[in-house]
Amino acid sequence: MKKKIVITGALGYLGAELCKLYSGESRYHKIIAIDDRFVSEIVNQLRNWNIEFFQVKILNKSSLQAHLEDADIVYHLAGITDVPHVKNESSQELEDEIKKVAVEGTKNILESISKDCKIIFPSTHVIFEGLKQFKNDIDEEETPCPILAYSASKVQNEMDIKKSKKNYIILRLGSVYGYSNYSTRINIVPNLFSKISSLNGTINLFSGGRQIKSLVPLQDVVRCLKFMGENNKINKEIFHLTKENASVKEIAKICKKINSKTNLEITKDEIPNPGYTLSNKKLLNTGFKFLYKLETSIKEMITKWSSKNFNENLEYIKKGEKEFIDERGKISNYELPEPINLVGYIESKKGTIRANHYHPIQEQKCILIKGQYISIFGDLLDNKAKKITHLVNEGDLIITKPNVAHTMVFTKDSIFLNLVSGEREHENYGITHTMRHVLVNKEEKDILINSYKFDCRCCGSKNLKRVLSLGYQPLANNLLKNKKSKCEFYPLEMNLCKECYNCQLSVAINPKKMFSNYLYLSSTSKLFREHFEKAAKKYINEFKLSPKKSYIIDVGSNDGIALKPFKNLKFQKLLGIEPAKNLAKIANKEKIKTYNGFLDKNSLKKIKKNADLILASNVFAHSDDLKTMAECMFKLLKKQGTIIIEIQYLLNTLKDLTFDNIYHEHYNYWSITSLLTFFNKLGGKIFRAEKINTHGGSLRIYVKKNNKIKIEKSVKELLKEEENFGIKDFKTYEKFSKEIYKIKENVIKNISRIKENNNIAGYGAPAKATTALNFFGISHEIDFIVEDNKLKHGKYLPGVNISIVGKDKISKKVDCILVLAWNFFDDIKKNNKSLCKKFVNIKDLEKNWTNNFVIF
Repeated sequence: MKKKIVITGALGYLGAELCKLYSGESRYHKIIAIDDRFVSEIVNQLRNWNIEFFQVKILNKSSLQAHLEDADIVYHLAGITDVPHVKNESSQELEDEIKKVAVEGTKNILESISKDCKIIFPSTHVIFEGLKQFKNDIDEEETPCPILAYSASKVQNEMDIKKSKKNYIILRLGSVYGYSNYSTRINIVPNLFSKISSLNGTINLFSGGRQIKSLVPLQDVVRCLKFMGENNKINKEIFHLTKENASVKEIAKICKKINSKTNLEITKDEIPNPGYTLSNKKLLNTGFKFLYKLETSIKEMITKWSSKNFNENLEYIKKGEKEFIDERGKISNYELPEPINLVGYIESKKGTIRANHYHPIQEQKCILIKGQYISIFGDLLDNKAKKITHLVNEGDLIITKPNVAHTMVFTKDSIFLNLVSGEREHENYGITHTMRHVLVNKEEKDILINSYKFDCRCCGSKNLKRVLSLGYQPLANNLLKNKKSKCEFYPLEMNLCKECYNCQLSVAINPKKMFSNYLYLSSTSKLFREHFEKAAKKYINEFKLSPKKSYIIDVGSNDGIALKPFKNLKFQKLLGIEPAKNLAKIANKEKIKTYNGFLDKNSLKKIKKNADLILASNVFAHSDDLKTMAECMFKLLKKQGTIIIEIQYLLNTLKDLTFDNIYHEHYNYWSITSLLTFFNKLGGKIFRAEKINTHGGSLRIYVKKNNKIKIEKSVKELLKEEENFGIKDFKTYEKFSKEIYKIKENVIKNISRIKENNNIAGYGAPAKATTALNFFGISHEIDFIVEDNKLKHGKYLPGVNISIVGKDKISKKVDCILVLAWNFFDDIKKNNKSLCKKFVNIKDLEKNWTNNFVIF
């Protein structure tokens, strides 16, 4: 049967939660909310729940009567609750006001309701505050002993209700605790202590915290109110509504357990009484069951009120949580920090663009229901910020901060929901809520769709997670012929495969753009020449290589630097494979036979097989199709032959923060963990691994086709070292990313300090210089760059347009040389003292200088 239900004090601590409980029935019953206050947010919520609201004072009998005379159930929750706890906090004026509202207001309600109406009234445990001795399990027959106006008025209310001959239920509440979205009584001990704990404050325990409290959870209170109101078999009764008993000290210890930063301090302050406990035996006999717990409620309050770990990412993805999976499918949950007032359903076709705008106030939240898209975003509040991309897959909730321009490039037919909190009126587009900002044009869209890497090249998994974005960057070694030359920019971002822990770039650029005319000459460096000379001798000795019989191939042979030591030792069967036409020409000129092309299935037909040794030094990261490259190497290899690969070592990159070794030529960033997965899938075996000191820290691995070969302990030791470091823990990568951005802040600040009193020249134009300077946004701070490699003279570093010159072009000493080829700092400083007295390693700029720090 439909009923009219009236809740007075509806905007209060109990009232708002009771309204929420009835919101599911407001389409059937007529629910009336009454309060003398007007709280905009709560009233709006009541309206949305189809609950009528009237602003009425309970002392205004005529206004009350209009709403109560035909009510079936009245929950009388109205009254003054912010009351003194001891006499010295009170005044006669306040005492009179408390009594007047409580007593006269209750009489007005009793006189306004019909004889058939049921009134549910929350009284209080405080009516026993006059007890001088501790008393346990007080039942409903105990005579009240109030002291203050609040408890005395509650006793009077109980008496008046019983005398009224109306149908009633009186619930004497223990101390009500718990979080509410609408209104919380902070002066109740669990709530007060939770607030103090959330602020890392000090909880004072009067008289050691020995006072005992009878407690009851807020949600159980409103459940019990509704239980009593709707139970026709329970009438004209008084119940003690408490769930548990605890000392003040015990409550404080729970807070300390949840937040260890909470301080507990015992004081000698007196307490009004030793406390008492109420018996809930009579209530439990009605069949009512409690559902909520003290520690859980305190944890909720402390968590919600504590400072949050603010997500500093401009845009980030949240996966569904607390998933439930059975034979029917899956349920995923997404917790949102704010209410949603509008949901937009949006369909987008493959190859299209959406957004290209930003929101000045609102956070954008979208859930991708079907399909896939590349999200591109950039911070509009930071003029040095770079564009960043990441991939959004089905089921992802993507959150974009205000004042972050963003664009969606759809790689599949897609459907997503736009979850809006705030205004999104179409006529105000571009005025109040959504501002046009073209971040991605058609040309860039096509580049992204054609070059984006959607799966792991090591294991094929699509479970990739962003580690670091260095923004959009030019191809590191594609130096410009002049300042006005066109420069292409691509995302330079490293992702982690969560399945095999391989790290790779988010895009794979066509290798012909990077390697057809390559300006990096390995032989320019004396250190590299010596490195390969030592390596050649080591391999000859260990694998008993013969100058006349042994066939050696070097993949990605550059100018022949790795094969030249063998040639000098009279080895006859040597072959380099080099895709850069200019470098292959140099090597062939030096009588080192070199095939000009990529190692792929087509070139395999043109290359002699049965190699004893295949070398691949710092090129195994240089291919998008590594599987094909590795398979070709195995096909060229003799049955008992060995493949030796040198790669920049991911572990060193993470440890030493050498992010500038990340550039588009390096598609992949290897650890022994990911390499083992890769070669195991191809039927190869890594049997030895060793660290080498090139490129800021590299790894050399030895691979055979023979699966029965014994794996040396060096492999197991490196695996253990990686695991101990956290190569499988994503927090390791998050820390790395944060530290790289801190480096950026330091470099920008420190180079500005040097520039104040010095002109600056750079030394060395390696790929790492392109990465670093573009990431830092450094351009005009450096006047020019000195470079030993003649192929780079007269060109410009891409993205920052700094000219590259030879030493012969410097007519006078410069104030400061910033060494960009930092791994050769000592040699550069030693060999170029005539150019400058002040040499600074760019790695030193990465430090946080103090005010008195002197770099020179």
